[in-house]
Order: sequence, then structure tokens, then C-alpha cells
Amino acid sequence: MKNLGRITGLLLLSFPLWGEVKVGVDKEQITRGERVTFTLSISGDGELRVPALDTLCGYSIEAQAQSRKDIISNNKRLQEISLSYTFMPLESCTIAPFAVTLNGKEEMTKAVPITVSKISITKNEVFAVSIETHKKSFYVGEPFEMGVLFKERQNTDKVAESVSLAESKNIWIKSEKKGRTGVEEGYVTRKNFYTLAAQQSGKLSLGPLRWDAQVRSQAKGYWGTWIETAKTHSAFSNALELEVKPLPEGIRLVGELGIEVQVDKTQINANEALNVTIRVSGRANVEDIQPFELQLEGAQVFKEEPKVSHDFNEERYLGFFEQKLAIVAQRDFTLPAFELRYMDVKTDTLKTITSAPIAIKVLNAEPAVHEKLKISRPEESAADEFLSAEEKGTLSLVQGAFLLAGGFLLGLMASMLPWKRLFGKTKSQERISPKESKALLQLLMANMHQSKEIEELVRKLSENLYEGKKNTIDKKALSAMLKQLQK
Repeated sequence: MKNLGRITGLLLLSFPLWGEVKVGVDKEQITRGERVTFTLSISGDGELRVPALDTLCGYSIEAQAQSRKDIISNNKRLQEISLSYTFMPLESCTIAPFAVTLNGKEEMTKAVPITVSKISITKNEVFAVSIETHKKSFYVGEPFEMGVLFKERQNTDKVAESVSLAESKNIWIKSEKKGRTGVEEGYVTRKNFYTLAAQQSGKLSLGPLRWDAQVRSQAKGYWGTWIETAKTHSAFSNALELEVKPLPEGIRLVGELGIEVQVDKTQINANEALNVTIRVSGRANVEDIQPFELQLEGAQVFKEEPKVSHDFNEERYLGFFEQKLAIVAQRDFTLPAFELRYMDVKTDTLKTITSAPIAIKVLNAEPAVHEKLKISRPEESAADEFLSAEEKGTLSLVQGAFLLAGGFLLGLMASMLPWKRLFGKTKSQERISPKESKALLQLLMANMHQSKEIEELVRKLSENLYEGKKNTIDKKALSAMLKQLQK
């Protein structure tokens, strides 16, 4: 409507004398598919301002034009400007009054009623369109196909077309498939398929669908010469009444579904990633499937965002859901079954589909430690118990006596030193060597299900060993935890 604004501005500059406003339409009664031209005529003296119009009767303006002519009123020669707007109403309606400003005062136009009657399809129509569905009753969210049959008379010089469904907030269009053309009884035919889904239960009207086709034609120009133009033909389909049923409480999926889980191998090495693919397919609202969650004891699970796609197979809709996982484990495990609960439209009952569990063998994994630790003194660090016999050696009685005396003297000297001033507070957290960490990790992983504290220690040790991190471990807390596990 920006062009209309520019036209109005020019009118104000070129023709400053106005005084009267008239409105009207070329047809007050039409058949659906016909267009109406609304005309705003302005004449007289005084300043005029006209509002920009985007719609009339609730329908978009398709074309606009202007014209002017001289008129004689009270022996005065004046000019009359006409602004025309063309639109296509699909239902009976009334063009509401609107305000125009004359000489600084607002004047309301008159309301204009328009009556629209349903179109009567005949065999001689140049264009025809109809819609159908394979059934008339559906569940909320259930995908269904709408077939659209287009027919145009042979040898029609069509240059462009557009298709529009009646707007509805309660019906979603999921996908479209264009069909092949054929010839039938002097008409070129084509059948397209749309996948729809109702979002609200109750009675729902589908259609009519509108098909606009532009046909090449010729018309005489201003100088009497023939020029090529495009004339628009509009065809409307039938309408369908649908029944949409609500789903049971807590159920979001509806249709026909199948599930499949695949792994790239059934044997992996320790710390090697296992790739898992979960696929769900069928005639259902697969976009409403929630991502699968997986937790495995002693393993790390990484998941990707699911992907959803749609397709047609022999004029039937199919939906696809795919999610990929990666699992890093230290010992053998079983990939559990994945399941989905949905309303099955074939049996009209609730169903649960389940995948098969898959056993995974982990090679080169260190066995979990199950034997009790031998701890000689309560104050001794449990990590020292993981030293080998060669590292500990064998001590004689004499060596033990010397060591005991030396330890006593060293302890006496150490107690006299000002440790707080030299080093500040005693650190309770120290680094554990990789050798100790690996042995501890095996023991803790076997018991990580017992508490969050054990699970946190497993995480820290695993990150230190396999990710190069430098998490500090509280040895006192670790020693106490190990004692508790050995009871």
C-alpha cells in the first residue's frame, strides 16, 4: 500500500479543491471465486486525506488503480478522482466504514454489504479442484494425507499458478508431494498430496482449497493494438468435515511406529567409543518424540541432538526420528532396551514398542578389584596398600630397630620446627600417582552405585587418567571410604 500513499500525496498537491466522497462496488452479489472492485470517488473543494488500505472486508487487496474526469457542478468545472481496489471475498461480508478527512473534518464512508454464494461446479469449467482424505476421524497430532486433484482443460495456456488452503490455526501442514500429470476426458490432471495434523479435538472443517491459475490472453491497448496479458482464474474445492479425537492423558505419540537400535560393533577396547544409532519410523508424529536418555554404571555416555525427517512412500506419509549416542566404557556392559508408548491407530489401543538389549564386550579392560585391602594401621594411607611386594621389600629385625630409632629422633626434631610459619596450613589434599589412581579407579567403579561421593571420586580419577586433568584427591576421605567398602 506504499504506492497508494504516494498516489494520495500527488492528489493533494495537484487537486486542492475537494468536497464530496462516494463509495460503491461493481457487484454486491457474487459467486465464490469472483472478484469485487471497490471504488472511492472524491470531488468538490477543500483538502482531503485518505487512509492507506491493506485489506477490505478482511481480505487482501490484489490490485488498485486510479482515474480522473471533469465534472460541472453549479456552473463550476471540477475534477473527480476515483481510487479503485480489487479483492476476492470468500464469504459474505460488509466493507466497514472508514474515515476520510475533508477540510480538516472527518467524514465516515458508508458500509457496503457483499453477498457471496457457493460456486457450482460444471463439466465445462476450465479449471476444477477437489480434495479427499482416506478417513474422516483422527486423533490429535495424528498425521493424515489430503489428496488434491487438479483438472484443467487441455490446450489451456497457463503461465503460473498458486494454491492456498483455508487458514486454520488448528491444522498443521507437515509436508507436500507433487504428483504426476495425466490426461482424462479432455482434461490435464494432477494429484498432489499434503500431510496434515490436527492440533485440537472436536469438529473441524477442512477446506475449501483455493487454486489461482494465470492464463495468457490478449487485449486491445490504448492505441488499438493487441497486447498480451495474463488473466487469473480462481477455482475452489469442496470442504470436508473431520472429527478429531483427544489422546489419553499423558500420551503424546499417535499413529504406527517401529523402533530399531544399531551399534557399529559388539566388541570394543577399553576407552574406545561405541557408536549407537536409535531409529524410530512410521506413520506418526515423530517430531514429538523426546530425546532418549541413557545412564550406564562405569561408563560415559555422549548424545547428539535427534534428527527428524519426512517422506512419502506410495502416496503414504512416513516420518523418521534418528538419535546417535557414543559410549566409552571400562568393562563389559549391556545396552538396555529402549521403548516408546503410543496410541496405535490400527488397533485403537495403547501400545509399547521396545528394542532388543545388546551385549557389548570390552577388551583389554583391567578387572575390577573385589578383594579386601589389607590395612595395617588406621592412620596409614590406604593408597600405600597398592604398592607391589618388590617395591616394599623385606625388612630384617636389625634394620627395623635402626629405622625405629631413627624415626623417633627425626620425629622429635620435626616437632620442634616452626612448620606453620614455614609452610602455612597443612594441605589435606595431595596428588595421587597414576599407578595408584588406576588401581583405585577399578575398585571404586565397582561400587560407584552406592553413593554420590564414590561417583564423584570416580569422575575425578577418570579425568586425571584419561583426560590429563589435575584434580586433587583428599587422601584422608579416600582412606575412610576404602575402609568403609572393605567392611
